[in-house]
Amino acid sequence: MSMRLANGVPEGDVIYSDLDRPASALYSRSLAISGKPDYIVRDRDAGLIPVEIKSGHARAPYRGHILQLAAYCLLVEENYKRPIRYGIIVYSDGVQHKIRFDRALRSDLLMTLAEMRSVLEGGCPKRDHNQRQKCRNCSFGWICESSLA
Repeated sequence: MSMRLANGVPEGDVIYSDLDRPASALYSRSLAISGKPDYIVRDRDAGLIPVEIKSGHARAPYRGHILQLAAYCLLVEENYKRPIRYGIIVYSDGVQHKIRFDRALRSDLLMTLAEMRSVLEGGCPKRDHNQRQKCRNCSFGWICESSLA
């Protein structure tokens, strides 16, 4: 069985895959971000559809997964010079979540990127919890002066 069928990737021509074979990252000069969606499918009606495969289960897509998919939508738009209407998140239970790439999601992504850049420029964010496990998994652990790990 192909990775595509095993992961429940929707019908259409797969024009990009990072799961079946290594792929080059997509890059945005204007946003200074890069990424590798799991698949990009070309559908006759919908156009290009970024698809992200997740190994866990979720009743509803997590916000972080939605923002990751939104970033892929922006990258696909910029690299393929085509508007993206939606992307798809597929969890390991096979459930597909169609996520509209509308103005609200685009705006949310751009604001989140701006917040991330601001935090990175300002150093480590302030710790807002007392959980060692969170500190152990934190990407700021190497610069955090208040780490519990």
